[in-house]
Amino acid sequence: MKTFTFTLAFFLFSTLLFAQGISINDNGSAANAASALDITSSNKGVLLPRLTTAQRTADWSVAYGYALVDGLTVYDTDTKTYWYYNASQWKEIGTSINNKIEDNDGDTKIELEKTADEDIIRLSTFGTERMHIDKDGNTFVGSATDYTKIESDGTLTLHGNATVFKDLLVPVTSTTRGGSNDPSFSVYKTNGAGSQGVFTYWFSHLSENELYFVVQMPHEWKEGSDIFPHVHWLITSDLGSAGIEWGLEYTWVNIGDTYGNTTIITAYEPIAEVMPVTANKHVLTDFPAISGSGKTISSMLLCRVFRKVSSVNDNYSGNAALLDIDFHYEIDSFGSRSEFIK
Repeated sequence: MKTFTFTLAFFLFSTLLFAQGISINDNGSAANAASALDITSSNKGVLLPRLTTAQRTADWSVAYGYALVDGLTVYDTDTKTYWYYNASQWKEIGTSINNKIEDNDGDTKIELEKTADEDIIRLSTFGTERMHIDKDGNTFVGSATDYTKIESDGTLTLHGNATVFKDLLVPVTSTTRGGSNDPSFSVYKTNGAGSQGVFTYWFSHLSENELYFVVQMPHEWKEGSDIFPHVHWLITSDLGSAGIEWGLEYTWVNIGDTYGNTTIITAYEPIAEVMPVTANKHVLTDFPAISGSGKTISSMLLCRVFRKVSSVNDNYSGNAALLDIDFHYEIDSFGSRSEFIK
């Protein structure tokens, strides 16, 4: 009689399980209709299988005699985290030490605290870290050596190869005449129907013409870096095998320093991109770089630009029009933190 009762009870229980899902509780409630397993408790939890890292990462087919299946979940007693198996690899669900969101192969991810209590958020793509935010609120975008930094107060600075170049322009019409030998200021082109036309300065091939100007280094300049002067010019006939040599004389000091003797640099070879030099072509000639070592923002250069007709390299027998002189300079910020100090 006891055996029959047990068998009947088991049959009824099994039928209930298949029909409704399994409900494990201490209040007699039925399983939720959408759940295969419904566990209810006010003072207990669920313990999943607990494996060491070595046990979890073993070749299950060899070690345990059966293959891993997607969705399998265990608790790793070494990492103190839950792991699930998906697409032929284990995925960590979460941890108080190394929280992250990542793609299936783990090479693109967001990590919260890569090491314990570092308080850093990191973003990586294709296996390379691209950005991180440190505990002080500073944001770094780029590589370890070439990056843009947005500081916690919003200040932006550029480092390594993230720096860029800008032009410090000195239009010819902003230069000063009245030197020992001024270039002529005369018309270059008109509309062909009697317009006033456009004018520029013409440097003679017979005597050394010159103009004067002053340059102040802007607050965005990367202090101590070299600057690269060059001239823009043109002629009204082909240069051929002849040449035109330009000169730049300067003296450069910081605020509070004393000016010393000048330095003269010259250049006569146009950049390759403008060759050959033909009539009315916009031409650029680079001077040698000027060292900015020790120089700071707001430092000033007193300058003279001239055509060095005494040089054997200047043998073009015609006037040359100077359009502009400017300096390429490297910037590492959008300005300075204070009025006079970078």
